[in-house]
Amino acid sequence: MVDKLCVAYGADDNYAKYLGISLLSLFRSNTDFAEIYVFVLDCGIGEANKEKLLYIADKYNRKIEFIEMKDMEGKLNLNMGFRKISIASYARLFLSSVIPDTYKRVLYLDCDTLILDKVNKLWNIKLNNNLVAGVQDTVDRFYLIKIGLNIKNYYINAGVLLINLEAWRQQKLEQKFMDFIRRFRGNVPHHDQGIINAVCHNKVHILSLRYNVNSNIYSYSARSISRLYYLDIFYSQREINMAKENPIILHYTEGLVGRPWEENCTHPLKDKFLQIKDLSPWNMEPIQADSRNMTIKAFTICYKYMPLFVSESIYKISNWLIHLRDKVFDKINNK
Repeated sequence: MVDKLCVAYGADDNYAKYLGISLLSLFRSNTDFAEIYVFVLDCGIGEANKEKLLYIADKYNRKIEFIEMKDMEGKLNLNMGFRKISIASYARLFLSSVIPDTYKRVLYLDCDTLILDKVNKLWNIKLNNNLVAGVQDTVDRFYLIKIGLNIKNYYINAGVLLINLEAWRQQKLEQKFMDFIRRFRGNVPHHDQGIINAVCHNKVHILSLRYNVNSNIYSYSARSISRLYYLDIFYSQREINMAKENPIILHYTEGLVGRPWEENCTHPLKDKFLQIKDLSPWNMEPIQADSRNMTIKAFTICYKYMPLFVSESIYKISNWLIHLRDKVFDKINNK
């Protein structure tokens, strides 16, 4: 048996079932931990889903604690004066205050993750002076520049984070997060992910891609990712192949392949999700309609039927138009 694992999720009632399926996969793949304590940042989970989550924890002799995040809005002064920030969008920023000081680190997982293997090596990584550990993400350079970074900087995906709670408390990270939100008048690109990357800049430990294999990894090669996102640094094709062949944590992000709980999903590992879903209290939940927007659906068709250079060009042009639109909105909002 290895030591105690501390995990955090955040969800409202709509995402509670995906949280539960992810949680079930975590428990099934990590029986070596003597204890697993799960903090659920509760942004409005209904009693029926809470009972199902507790049932899963009891079955595997694990513990869940629900933290009512809606009650935290006043305490955390989330009303900025210019707009009210949704606690559901920013909940993970406040983990260092809502989790007891006895916990020095926490593994944060998005609800749309599936844990396929042991996370004990991840849990025991030495963070040293780093504030957070995560997997590098694919993000357009426009968004990097907007939050004060550049294409030579690492930008991590916030769906799987090993957080140095002790350092967050000592360095008053929550106040720095709030100050950053105010700077952007509440409109930070990629919400809390953008905030974490900007504030934790240069104090980030980059993890193996196997710990957060998102949907883009199943759609693009390393060369395509470099071209599409103008990234100077990213995982090699060998690292991408290894992650695809032997993922530890799958992250079913929105993208060309879709999500396994929605129609039209072509993700090569969607059956992994469906197998765990069938074992869960949500096994009778029907597959939902494809929720991807028209831009993603259109680009999916382009990528499937057009030459690669054509689809990549269309993607770059669409990103440029989105960036132009955002600049116009920013000017209007800042008047």
